Amino acid sequence: MSTMPVLGVIEGFYGRPWTAAQRGRLFERMAAWGLNTYLYAPKDDRWHRQEWREAYPAAEAESLRALVEDARQHGVRLVYALAPGLDLDWANGADRRALAQKFVSVQRLGIEHFSLLFDDIPYAPDRAAQAREQVAATHHVLDALWPDGQAGLMLFCPTEYCAERARPGVASSPYLRALGEGLRPSVDILWTGPQVVSPEISVQSILEVNRAVCRPVLLWDNLHASDYSLHRLHLGPYAGRPLDLRAGVAGILSNPNNPLEPNTPGLFSLADYAGAAPDWTPETSLDRALEVWLPEFMAVPAHPVTLEDLRLVAHMLYLPGQLGPQAVRVLTVARQVVDLQTGAEQRASLLEELRAARRRVVRVLRALEAGPNRDLLFDLHPYLVDVVEELNRLMVGATQRGEDDPEAFLYRGSLADHLMTLGREN
Repeated sequence: MSTMPVLGVIEGFYGRPWTAAQRGRLFERMAAWGLNTYLYAPKDDRWHRQEWREAYPAAEAESLRALVEDARQHGVRLVYALAPGLDLDWANGADRRALAQKFVSVQRLGIEHFSLLFDDIPYAPDRAAQAREQVAATHHVLDALWPDGQAGLMLFCPTEYCAERARPGVASSPYLRALGEGLRPSVDILWTGPQVVSPEISVQSILEVNRAVCRPVLLWDNLHASDYSLHRLHLGPYAGRPLDLRAGVAGILSNPNNPLEPNTPGLFSLADYAGAAPDWTPETSLDRALEVWLPEFMAVPAHPVTLEDLRLVAHMLYLPGQLGPQAVRVLTVARQVVDLQTGAEQRASLLEELRAARRRVVRVLRALEAGPNRDLLFDLHPYLVDVVEELNRLMVGATQRGEDDPEAFLYRGSLADHLMTLGREN
């Protein structure tokens, strides 16, 4: 069991927010796995970002109130985030009043923990001055929420929220220095690592930013985020973070895939990592996560799915810029199949291996189609079908057999599909 005071999930992506029912299922899983914090920050909640000055309409306010109660019943701390940075004018008294009033109006719904986000906004010419304004805004909110002293969490997301955005660098950034010196010690600062999406985060890099902001940072971890490309989903383990990293951060919040259901492997693995023994590895953590996930695919006895089948699917949709070992093998075989130097006998053997991989993916797809978890089917369907069709195309092209002419695979219809094929062999 983890001893991290803040460990959980951020709904912080661009795109369609999760529904109340989906969040309820998330809270159930968080409670089962030992995740304690949910940060409500969907970029496309209109009243969170674009219309931050406006109070939530009655129906939406009631939904937030119900969400707080649902989280509380599952032992999950809900943190409400507001993102006013696109057009907040700190010199304008009306904006200062609107900022405080919005937070207080949300507090009246039963919310006890808050966050102020200044990510993904334009940089000011004077970044240190921009930081000082953001510090003043944060303290203004703190005093409006808790005039007798801070009683809940306040999380702050900076405009320089990763190393690649810090100018001229983390250790020498006037912006980060102004934040560290100005923000009250009770305010936690969110950080995504060396990059917006960081495949690896070293202990050294965390210690560097901790020194710059005068406190341990709270990881906003985009490892499993998928909102930056429609062609990806991440089913791999929590990886690229050494166990020693846990001692250097105030906590970890995962901003995961947009579809909710495919987040079981990554979130389970995060919880596994947080409380892990020294012999922990991402690979064994993924296996434990897949064992937990497998029953979702096994609801219909006539369509059995094995752990090995599910492992192949997870390896196909692994981590940013990385395939899992089984998917690497399928890709290697596919390249050999289309290589003109491959002999006929070897190609026949390789094709059978591709057919076996395709059958395993189809087995998972058919189980989902027959099963009751329609959200899981809908979330995974396009990715599974895409792999099945591409494998079929390769096999038809290699054998010149089948009902489909390899020159007639016309389903690559969008510009993005065509752009994906350019420059691959250069």
